[in-house]
Amino acid sequence: MQRVLLIEDHPRLASLIKRALAQAGVECDVLERIDQGWAALESQAYSAALVDRGLPDGDGLSLIRRWRDSGKQLPCLILTARDALHDRVAGLEGGADDSLTKPFPLEELVARTRALLRRAPE
Repeated sequence: MQRVLLIEDHPRLASLIKRALAQAGVECDVLERIDQGWAALESQAYSAALVDRGLPDGDGLSLIRRWRDSGKQLPCLILTARDALHDRVAGLEGGADDSLTKPFPLEELVARTRALLRRAPE
């Protein structure tokens, strides 16, 4: 079973995402902060990451940039309430492989996650 890292600080949304992914056969670890995400990435093997931009300790995009700067190729999906074109472009230019604007249908999140997992290195 493939495993993804979800960094999302809204407990209800995180629970819904985790359940939807589990139903699709994807394990999901949930964290709420950038520093926790970095530590998890360093200690666990993940097939992809789903990262909220608005986190209590900063912009989740900074974590993705840090991952990319350290040479990690983990596929990443940005989750964001920021729907302006420049925000979506900034996420992709900052290292995310895909972006999904909140609110979103869980079915779409699952489909986009599966697409990331198809591109994940073995």
